[in-house]
Amino acid sequence: MYRIGLGWMLTKRFLALTHRGRTSGRKHETILEVLLFDPGTKESVVVSAYGNSADWYRNLQVEPALRVRTGRMDYTPEQRLLGPEEAREAAAEFCRRHPWEARLVPRVLPAIGAALSTGSASPIDLLASLPMVAFRPKQ
Repeated sequence: MYRIGLGWMLTKRFLALTHRGRTSGRKHETILEVLLFDPGTKESVVVSAYGNSADWYRNLQVEPALRVRTGRMDYTPEQRLLGPEEAREAAAEFCRRHPWEARLVPRVLPAIGAALSTGSASPIDLLASLPMVAFRPKQ
């Protein structure tokens, strides 16, 4: 939908991340589900369900993201990797805002082969165990 100009229809629940391959140097685009969106700062938080081994996540550790498109926004992002405490706060806020989806987390993440580092069945613990990245428009 992003490629044909209809990404805005996905609202701010998804974003299109443009990043450069760490070995190839080629540009790649990855669609990610947004865990949280802050309308005040325009910051989107995403989670790497496949942990540190996801290509897009590994690429961002070598070179910052090139572009983010979400809703009707299209910008060059500032990015930051969330630490454990901030990731836990983001997971708790997601579960508070989306209680129905939070109930699915313990079933969905293992089903997709997520890189979980906890044996807990708590949605907050499961989400917080995964790497998270925040993007916002550069100032």
